[in-house]
Amino acid sequence: MKTAYLGDGQKRQAFPVKTLLAAIAMMFMPAVAMAQPPTDAPPALPMEEPAAPPAAAEPAAAQPAAAEETGEKVADAFSITKVWSEGDIVAKSTLIIMIIMFAGSIYIAATKAVDQFVLSGQMKKIPAFWDANTLDEGLDLLGRNNAFRSVAEGAIAQANSAQAGLGARISRSDRMSHQVGIELERINTRLQGGMAFLATVGAICPFVGLFGTVWGIVNALIKITASGDASIEVVAGPVGEALIMTAIGLAVAVPAVIFYNLLGRRNKLISDAARHFAYDVDKLMASSAKA
Repeated sequence: MKTAYLGDGQKRQAFPVKTLLAAIAMMFMPAVAMAQPPTDAPPALPMEEPAAPPAAAEPAAAQPAAAEETGEKVADAFSITKVWSEGDIVAKSTLIIMIIMFAGSIYIAATKAVDQFVLSGQMKKIPAFWDANTLDEGLDLLGRNNAFRSVAEGAIAQANSAQAGLGARISRSDRMSHQVGIELERINTRLQGGMAFLATVGAICPFVGLFGTVWGIVNALIKITASGDASIEVVAGPVGEALIMTAIGLAVAVPAVIFYNLLGRRNKLISDAARHFAYDVDKLMASSAKA
């Protein structure tokens, strides 16, 4: 019994010592492992080549040149000459019609402006006519080529004419009034010359350009379908060229409408002055006939 007891006591005394040594060994094992060199080092991996540095940005002077070149390419792609060279007979005919309309509008606007300037100068001589003492003096003050002189001369001619047959049944005052009306209509016809063309161009030219655009888009889609390539680069070119026709139509129509409104306003002023002058001449000749 005594021997067994002593054996147990030695075991109990040895257990704390072993536990302490094991704890110390566990604490120093990572340091020892890190200090020892590896016995079998893995083969070294091949070093990767350094990536090439990104390409340097273009100089600032080259960028505007590139942008200008791109703009020239775009302008060339959507130019009227290219539309003409690549267009069919319908597209070319539409373009010719719009060019004729534009040239006609410019010509009519220029000639009408000059004619209105001349008529305005002649209109300013009307007060001098009424300040004259006789008809002959008044006609001389108006001038030989004055458009308003024809109104007075027509009334004077009917007052001095002698009618025979059925014409004699119409009173002289009625014939004078009718002749004054005829001369007034001639002035108004002169004022309205070319105005219908400007109105027509302003009204239909946008639709002519739209027709050219629709025709061009249809042809472009047919070509794209035949080629089988529907990328934006292929579609944008033909469609953009077709849209030029609408732009041309608007560029022709807008000036025509502006010219029509400006010239129409001045025509109304001259026409009103001619109407008032014709009315006064009619009353003058009617009173002279009664006297």
